[in-house]
Amino acid sequence: MMTYSKQMKRHLFATLFLAFAPVFAHAATPANLREFAELVIKILQSVAGILMVSLSLGLLWGVILFFANADNAEKRESIKGYLLWGVIGITVVVGIWGIIALLSATFGWSSIGIPQISPPT
Repeated sequence: MMTYSKQMKRHLFATLFLAFAPVFAHAATPANLREFAELVIKILQSVAGILMVSLSLGLLWGVILFFANADNAEKRESIKGYLLWGVIGITVVVGIWGIIALLSATFGWSSIGIPQISPPT
């Protein structure tokens, strides 16, 4: 089992807090089901984005380790498992993004995103 130090836990908490701070900046209670669903979708999009970046970096690190240990067959076998789980993770996150997009389009929430401000006329 992996154990984490207190400092690592603090860094992880701070990173997650800062990543989700923009979502919670609009902390008003949702007035109806549509606003609640939009909030949930925004949170899921943020989580999927953070997971995609971290999985991509992990996969890149695995590829670097794979080529760095070209002469050690035993280490390469263990790194292959690491790379496999990286690819599986990226596939799952892309699937989550697809489900979010499908739900958004199905229920008419496709306008979720960056609000556009029209210039005054």
